[in-house]
Amino acid sequence: MNKLKGIWFHIVGIACIIWFLVRVVPAPHRVRYPCQQMSITVALGYIVFWSVLFHGLLVWIRRVKWKTSAIIPTLSVIFIIIFSVTGMVFADNYFNDGNNTEQWDPIPKEPIGTPLGANPGRVVWVWNPDSTESDLKGYWWQKENNDQSVIDQMFSSGIQGLAGVEIVEDAWDILFKHFNQVHGNGEVGYQPGEKIAIKINMNNCWQALGYIRIDNDRDASPYVVKALLRQLINTVGVAQEDITIYDASRKMVNWFYKRVYYETYPAIPLVPEFPDINYVDMDGGASGRQKVETSTQKIYFADDTGLYKTLPICVVDAKYIINMPILKRHPIQQGVTLSGKNFFGTWIEPVMDIHNYHTGAFTAGNPAPQTDLLAHEHIGGKTILFIGDGIYATKKDHCTIAKFNMYPFNNDWTNSLFFSQDPVAIDSVMYDFLHAEGANPCEGSQNYLHQSAEPPSGVYDPENDGVYVSESLGVHEHWDTTLDIFSSERYSGPSGNGVDFIAYGEENAQPAVIITKPRENYLYLSGKEIISLPITVIIGKISVESRINGISEDVEKVEFYIDNEYQYTDFEEPYTWLWDKPNFFRHTLKVIAYYNDRDQLSEDVIVWKFF
Repeated sequence: MNKLKGIWFHIVGIACIIWFLVRVVPAPHRVRYPCQQMSITVALGYIVFWSVLFHGLLVWIRRVKWKTSAIIPTLSVIFIIIFSVTGMVFADNYFNDGNNTEQWDPIPKEPIGTPLGANPGRVVWVWNPDSTESDLKGYWWQKENNDQSVIDQMFSSGIQGLAGVEIVEDAWDILFKHFNQVHGNGEVGYQPGEKIAIKINMNNCWQALGYIRIDNDRDASPYVVKALLRQLINTVGVAQEDITIYDASRKMVNWFYKRVYYETYPAIPLVPEFPDINYVDMDGGASGRQKVETSTQKIYFADDTGLYKTLPICVVDAKYIINMPILKRHPIQQGVTLSGKNFFGTWIEPVMDIHNYHTGAFTAGNPAPQTDLLAHEHIGGKTILFIGDGIYATKKDHCTIAKFNMYPFNNDWTNSLFFSQDPVAIDSVMYDFLHAEGANPCEGSQNYLHQSAEPPSGVYDPENDGVYVSESLGVHEHWDTTLDIFSSERYSGPSGNGVDFIAYGEENAQPAVIITKPRENYLYLSGKEIISLPITVIIGKISVESRINGISEDVEKVEFYIDNEYQYTDFEEPYTWLWDKPNFFRHTLKVIAYYNDRDQLSEDVIVWKFF
């Protein structure tokens, strides 16, 4: 029996390596699949086994000066996996295609355009770290990782702050009345029977497996959507059948649909909460989902090729639209996926053939499809509210969730919601969060904000009726990073005709020391970050980097430890230490920061180090 166990150990280890290579080398994006995450975990464990075996030989071979030959078997297996997974780097940068975007520093507090909304230019940021679990169990979208009650409360705070009142019912009434006044309907609130369409972002739900697809990619949060539905139905009084949730270009997968449809999912018994909502997607190929229907209305783009798209009936028939973007980066030209781009999927035809126009918009002064969408009478013209979902953000691409190191997140999920009636203002704020974190959205990816804030004359005619857009679609401004992130003075505010920034959650902020490199659950090769993994793996030397958040006092020093053994002290920023000593297997990397004479902060991370 013991012999059979030993044989199976080798069979499973080798099979996982082969399976990983066979599946990932032809299609590097598959490295994110759960089966491949499991395979690489087992494969790395098998590598560790052989490392232990050859480690003993290493001592003997060193005596005879044959150092390299002792580790060739281990190196071979490791490098096979490394060079296969590095293909993911090329996959992530496929759309960049030679784009060498340089870092740039936005100019703060120089607003352009005209602030819009009941409180013009207002953007409310609500942050509560209790909305998620810092250490995820399973996929991010599972209920044990999200606190619905906290998200519901964040939503109420955001709506109240946006309207500037303390009662949520009054807040919604103010938002609807402002919208109707602007559109010439008089000072009236929501009226029974009026239809509302909610544009969600299901961008990653187009691949194989369709509706049963399960992964950790970042798409619309069912908990944020549920918080919105509860307010529309229970507070505003909208009938369920008058609400449509849609993404015309993607599938509304089961994990999302069931967590919105049912009061709690999974649960016994299952109790429907929103059974009469209209759930509309590209195929209508699963229970409860309807196939998007074609209207006679079009959107015409300003790309000089005659490009146009057909709008769906659910958009045309709606009196109000609510746009729910995600705090996302995008691999296309180091761009962003915020309110403007979230309107991709608000037409019937495929999205792909608009990419040339989209990438051309990264050149300053060129027209941008986001501006066409925000200006169209049936799309941006109907949008009463923009809700930025930053509960889990991405900063490398459009699908991989990531913890943010910046204050006040302190190496945690962003746990944020954003609210505005000004699409340019909310995208400017969300853009600034991504840029401040170091996600490095390129300068050109904000061109659509300039185009929307100050539309050039004679360019945008999205209805093709000869009437060109001439008025500002909102205010664009970058924040002043020298001021506290919770300060309303971070932007110019109403007095400066800029973004009116309101932040909630300062009471939850804490100082922290953060290990910024290595990041948890990444593979590093000679100090270079290669790809995300289920564990943190370091091969070769690495410059360990840390920083301190939320401390106004002088920092005395930062100490570095390995397995609680002191290694190095750095007295000045940036706080770094070169870990160049050969080490093997599992270690605890720890940093301790000392400040204010006696106070200290610490953080540690478990890593697997080889060589």
